[in-house]
Amino acid sequence: MKYMHKLRSRKSNKRNQNIAVICIALMFIAIGFALISTTLSITSNSTIGKVTFDVHFENLKIKEGSMTAKIPANINAGDKTKISFSLDLKDPGSYYEFTADIVNKGTLDAKVNLVKIDGLTDEQRKYIKVSYKYIYGTEILINDLFKSGEKEGVKVRVEFLKDINGADLPSTDEPLNLTFETEFIQDDGTGNDRDKSEIKVNILGQDMTAYMDNVESKYVSSETGVNFGKAPSDTNGKGLYLRTGTEEDEYPIYYYRGDVDNNHVLFGGFCWKIVRTTETGGIKIIYDGDSNNGQCNNSGETSKIGNSVFNENSDSLADIGYMYGTRYRYAYLQDKAYIYGSDVTYSNGVYTLTDISASDTISNIKTKHYTCRSATSVTCSTVYYAYSFYNGTGYAIKLVEGKKLESFINEAFANENDSTIKATIDTWFASNLVSLEDKLEDAVWCNDRSISSGGYLKDGDVTADSNGITYLSVYDRNHVLYSPAVKDAEACSNKNDRFTKSDIIKGNGALTYPVGLITADEVTLAGNIKESFLSSGDSYWTMSSRAVALLGCISSGFSVYNTGDLGYSSVSSDNGVRPAIVLKKGIVSTSGNGSSEHPYVVE
Repeated sequence: MKYMHKLRSRKSNKRNQNIAVICIALMFIAIGFALISTTLSITSNSTIGKVTFDVHFENLKIKEGSMTAKIPANINAGDKTKISFSLDLKDPGSYYEFTADIVNKGTLDAKVNLVKIDGLTDEQRKYIKVSYKYIYGTEILINDLFKSGEKEGVKVRVEFLKDINGADLPSTDEPLNLTFETEFIQDDGTGNDRDKSEIKVNILGQDMTAYMDNVESKYVSSETGVNFGKAPSDTNGKGLYLRTGTEEDEYPIYYYRGDVDNNHVLFGGFCWKIVRTTETGGIKIIYDGDSNNGQCNNSGETSKIGNSVFNENSDSLADIGYMYGTRYRYAYLQDKAYIYGSDVTYSNGVYTLTDISASDTISNIKTKHYTCRSATSVTCSTVYYAYSFYNGTGYAIKLVEGKKLESFINEAFANENDSTIKATIDTWFASNLVSLEDKLEDAVWCNDRSISSGGYLKDGDVTADSNGITYLSVYDRNHVLYSPAVKDAEACSNKNDRFTKSDIIKGNGALTYPVGLITADEVTLAGNIKESFLSSGDSYWTMSSRAVALLGCISSGFSVYNTGDLGYSSVSSDNGVRPAIVLKKGIVSTSGNGSSEHPYVVE
C-alpha cells in the first residue's frame, strides 16, 4: 500500500491515499505597501491498524528582527499541519522570517516526492524575495528521506528588497499568488538521507559548496565536526565551512579552513585571500602581496606590506590597544605592613581609605587593594591600587586627582592615540586603496581587551596566576576552549573594542579608514598551523590582545608565527603587517576561479 503526503489537497478519491501541501499564497504588492497573507499547510493524518502516516509542524520560532506581522506566524490550533501569517510589508529592506520543524510522528518512513515553487514572475523577483529551505540552508530535494520519528527544521523568509530601482515596482496593487509545494509519499527504500553537511552558497557571485562545521563531512571524519584544537587536515577540515551558531542568521558566516587554493582574490592591483564572510554579508580578505602578471603566488616578505611593532612600548595596559589612551605605568610596592582599604573617597585633593583593614603586607591582602603606603595614615594626595605580588615584589597603579581603578582602566582603553601598527596600516591604505573605499564595508574590527582571568580586575587575591599574568578573553577562546568567536558582540563584548570608521551603533567610530587586521579567532577557524592558507612563511600581527604581565614587564598580542602557529609576542616586537579589508555585500568577481594562477578578479 502506498501512502501519499502532499501540501494542500488537490484531489483524492482513494480511501487510503493521503494528500497534503505546504503553500505560501496570496500577496498584494503596492509601492511602499504590501499585504502578504500566507498559509503553510500539511494536510494528512491517516491510520490503518497500528500503521500511521503523520507529518506535521512543531516548534515554530519567529526570527528576532522580523517586522511586526499583522497576523504572526502560528501553527493553527487543532491542526498542526498548517501555519498561517499575514504581513503589511511596507519598507524596502524589511523582512519576515520564521523557522519550524517538520516532524514525522507516524510509524511509516516518508520521502519527498515533489518540490514545486510557483507564483513569482521575473518582474516580481526584482523586489520580492521568498525563500523556503532547510534550516541549515540547503534546498529541499526529491527523495529526501524523513524517517519515522525524525524531524527537520525549515526556514521561511519573505523579504522586500531594498537595493531596487523604483521603476521596477508595480504602479498599482498587484496580487501575488505564491505556492510552495512539497509532496511526501511513503518511502519504498529509495529515499536518500539528507546531507546536512553540504550547503550551496554564493560568494563573489560564484556558486560554491560549503559544509557545516559541527558534523562529519567530506574532509571531517569526526561525527562532532571540526576540532579547532587540532591542525586542519583532510580529516579535520579543509575547504569552506559554515560556522555553527550562525546558520539561522540573515547572513550565515562562512570561513575557509586548511591548505586551500581556491580563495585568492585580485582587488585594487593587489593579491588577497578570502578569510570569511561577515554577519552583514561582506567578505573579509587579507593582504597577500603584489600581483605577478595577474597571478597570486606570494609568500614570506612578499605577502606583507612591511614590518612594524604593534606599539613602541610594552609596559602599560594601554599598550595592548589598536588605539589607546593614558599610558599608566606600574609602581613598585615594598612588602611592608601598610593599611589597605577596599575603596576610597576623594575631597579637596585628599584620598581617604574606606573599609580598612589592620596593617598588612601586600603578599597577604585579598579584597582590599587601595593604600597610602603607610602603616598609620588612611589619607593621602596620591593613592596606590595594589594588584600583584610576584617573586618578592609588589606592583601597583599610582592614582591622583580623585581617580580610582575604574578611571585607570577607562583612560588606558580610551581610543585617543593611534598604535604604531594602525598608523602604518592607515598610511599604506591612504596611498593604495582610498580611491576604492566605496567598495568596502564599514566593518567591525575587533581588538578584544576584555579580561578572562586574574589580576587587577579580580576581587580577591592580588596575584594573577603563577606567572603573574592577566589573560584576556581571546586567550581562553583560542588556547583553552578552542571555540573561536565570529559574531561581533561575542568576539568583542565591549563596544569600545569594536573598531569602525563611521558606524557608532555596532562599533566605536574611531577608525580613519575601513581597514584593520584579522583576529586570533579567525586564525583558529582557518587552522593555526602551517597547513593553513594563512601561513605565509613569515610571522605577522593579528589585531587580538593576548595578555598583560602584571609584574609590569610586557603587554603581549597574538601573532601568526612563520610556522603558521598562533603564538604571541611582546607588542614592542617587530612582526609583519598584513592588512585586512571587507568587500561589501553583493560585490562579484568578473573572472577567475580563485586559484593562485587565476584569482577571482574584483574590479
